[in-house]
Amino acid sequence: MFDKLKQDALKANIPIIKSEVENIIIQELNSTKPKNVVEIWTAVWYSSLVIADTIQTWQGELTTFEVSYISYMQALENFHNFQQYNITAYNINPLLIKLEKIFIKEKIDFLFIDAVMKFYLDFLLEFKDLLENNCTVLLDNVVKFKSKTILLYEFLNKNQIDYEIFFVPPNDWIMKIKFK
Repeated sequence: MFDKLKQDALKANIPIIKSEVENIIIQELNSTKPKNVVEIWTAVWYSSLVIADTIQTWQGELTTFEVSYISYMQALENFHNFQQYNITAYNINPLLIKLEKIFIKEKIDFLFIDAVMKFYLDFLLEFKDLLENNCTVLLDNVVKFKSKTILLYEFLNKNQIDYEIFFVPPNDWIMKIKFK
């Protein structure tokens, strides 16, 4: 459905989720049927569209954050062009705001982080109190750039938080955490 957007991104050397990561995201969404999904940024919002398209079947809503104003404006255009209206986008770093003002009534039951890896732990800690029981958290590129995510691994191990890591050929990995 989003093939042209994907091809345009690849031609422009804009990183997007790999097909294998896309499949894992869709599989996890379909198995958990989350109503309140949060995504922490993507370049051309390809993954936002994939997530929103998948969760609209069960009236799920996506909240997504992007720090680049140009990407944010492009995202709004893409959301309109693909008629994805179950997305709320913010042009801000979620580490710089009081998230409780955005998530007033609902808890987050699915979180996808594909951002600056050295801040993965910061994002996780910032959202932790807003996560629903059994929330699925997916983090992209956790092995390829493990040196940038060392604090995340230390936190998970110290707090005995279980996680799984899925290999994504040729050299990518995605982490799944289930918060209880």
